[in-house]
Amino acid sequence: MNLWSTWSLAIRQWLDDPGFRDNRRIRLVLYIGALAVLYLVLVGTVLPPRYDFQAGQISPVNIRAPITAVDTKATEDARKAAMAQVPNQYVQDPAVEQQVLQQVDALFGAAIKVVSDKQLTQAERIESLAAIAPQQVSQSTLQALVGLDSRQITILQSVADRIVHDLLDQPFTEEAAKQAALLVDRQMLNYDLDRVSRLIVQNVVVSLLKPNMVYDQAATEAARQAAAKAVPEKYIHKGQVIVNKDQEITDTVLSQLKDVGLYRSHPNYGVLAGFALFMLILGGLLASYIERRGMRRRLDNLSLLILSLILIMMAVIIRVAKGIVNAGGPESIAYLVPMSMGAMLITVLLDASLAWMTSCFTSLWFGAAFGFDYGLTLVSFTSSLVGAYTVNKVTHRGTFMRAGFLVSLVQVFAILAMSLTDTETGGDWHTTWLHIGLGALGGLGSAVLTIGILPFFEGAFGLLTAIRLLELSNPNNPLLKKLLMEAPGTYHHSLIVGNLAEAAAELVGADPLLCRVGAYYHDVGKTRRPLFFVENQMTKDNPHDRIAPSLSHLIITSHVSDGLEMLEKAGLPKPIRDICATHHGTTILWYFYNKAREADKNGSVKVDDFRYPGPKPKTRECAIVMICDAVEAAVRSMSKPTPNRVEGVIRKIIRDRLQDGQLDECDLTLQDLDAMVGAFMKTLKGIYHARIEYPDPDKIRKEVSK
Repeated sequence: MNLWSTWSLAIRQWLDDPGFRDNRRIRLVLYIGALAVLYLVLVGTVLPPRYDFQAGQISPVNIRAPITAVDTKATEDARKAAMAQVPNQYVQDPAVEQQVLQQVDALFGAAIKVVSDKQLTQAERIESLAAIAPQQVSQSTLQALVGLDSRQITILQSVADRIVHDLLDQPFTEEAAKQAALLVDRQMLNYDLDRVSRLIVQNVVVSLLKPNMVYDQAATEAARQAAAKAVPEKYIHKGQVIVNKDQEITDTVLSQLKDVGLYRSHPNYGVLAGFALFMLILGGLLASYIERRGMRRRLDNLSLLILSLILIMMAVIIRVAKGIVNAGGPESIAYLVPMSMGAMLITVLLDASLAWMTSCFTSLWFGAAFGFDYGLTLVSFTSSLVGAYTVNKVTHRGTFMRAGFLVSLVQVFAILAMSLTDTETGGDWHTTWLHIGLGALGGLGSAVLTIGILPFFEGAFGLLTAIRLLELSNPNNPLLKKLLMEAPGTYHHSLIVGNLAEAAAELVGADPLLCRVGAYYHDVGKTRRPLFFVENQMTKDNPHDRIAPSLSHLIITSHVSDGLEMLEKAGLPKPIRDICATHHGTTILWYFYNKAREADKNGSVKVDDFRYPGPKPKTRECAIVMICDAVEAAVRSMSKPTPNRVEGVIRKIIRDRLQDGQLDECDLTLQDLDAMVGAFMKTLKGIYHARIEYPDPDKIRKEVSK
């Protein structure tokens, strides 16, 4: 035996050890370890990818927005443009009118004063008036003004005041100030003045007029903010291409990467914590379901380890698919993921009901990985359920291919249904047909991968699947051929026990295939000393007649340990070895005990010295084979096996096993045992049925010749 075989055998023995399978601490470690690994594998599927680009670099991948988010740069640019369209805001200042009126009144008042002073010369009057007149008032206007008398000046003052009031009592802007002469001329039409008076009033008023609208910064800012607020936000929609492969990274691209959370920054602790809570909820629900299963469906630690490995394998597949999408691959690749493979493996290796339950969790993980996509979750869940259902009873490897076609068909209809109900992509038949094609391939791939991976679990963990059982039932198996060649009586006994056990198992809900195949191998230990067993003695010579009953007991009972050694060396799974180990339980060899008791003159023979070493059956399959082994041997030894006598023998055997406590450690009920009697009777009638006596042809010929 090489080193690898030694290590393999040691690991398998450790995995089969009850100290591993039933240890609660190991069970707790498996739960926590599996949940931690699943979290670490899957958390990357919900975290958005991070890029550390700089402006001017070339993008190595196509990047699409994983979510719909506000495009901050586009929104800001649009709002700046809207604010720029808002003009400055002004308010009318009434003090301007008062100031201009005061200047008008001051000028005309000074004019009246200098005109009234008879001692001043014309030049002195003009000089005095020019000293207080605004610079814009021309010299000719001043000369004309001092040439008038006080009454005329008072009239002009009144006209000037009215014109100023009319113009400055309303908004008078910079643009209006530029057209002051024209506006004053229009106002002058309302007054009956001569040409000189018109020129004086026009020059004075135009010289003093100025805008009365003052810039209001607060109002201007408020108007611009209102304009900016009225601009709607610009969005980056989910799936929108932010940058294509080999395209330059611009400031706009960097801004959009930040907006959708793809630019490298600090980790998103919210997502990390949220997904951890999500996984804790799912893990807690799954653990509760596993721990609350009945005894008949309880998972030991080895089964829990296998379940964890399958779930981790599915998580890795989801992670790889999401990694391809993040690297710029098409999102349609999600439909190619063989999600039903996990359900098929769990059904074949463990249990169909467990596969249906875990399908819920793997489908939720799958949908979460691709943006919590409800459609993908539904497609994965329905295909997983169909996959688990179709491989629930495997009779040959073609079952997997049939399952693959059915899963593909269901995926096609599920994808079509989701596509038709999707209001965003409804009507895009190119995409729909692409998804349907990938989904069909994914279904077939699930079946192919299941067939390919199944032998790994069978070999690595010594698991007994339906496929493995069918292989072991092949008569060309070396152990069965050895049994046939060296112990033919035992071989045929095993075949009948297998038929009885299979029929009984179907009635009580046990595994019929395991019972039949286990029965084939339960007596292989008899090949070591076949002639010591009566079914292989072709003559009347019985070697037990020449040895002591105690030695006979030792030889007979050793066929169990010999068989276990041979089965373990051949690598047969533990359930088969358990059937071999328990097919006699701790029953008594009554024949040799009675023989020893008759030869014992001192009364020292004890009945317990003639028991099998055990153990007692712990499963229904082991108990069924134990009863079938005894029934077949007892019925075969009957000289006249009538139905009533056969039924009586069967019920006596079952009653003896019950009274001896051989069935105390298994979960067969009295109702199961009663149902088994009917199955035994039906099968035995087919074996020991009455046959007509065929006439002798030679005798018939002689009678005819006479």
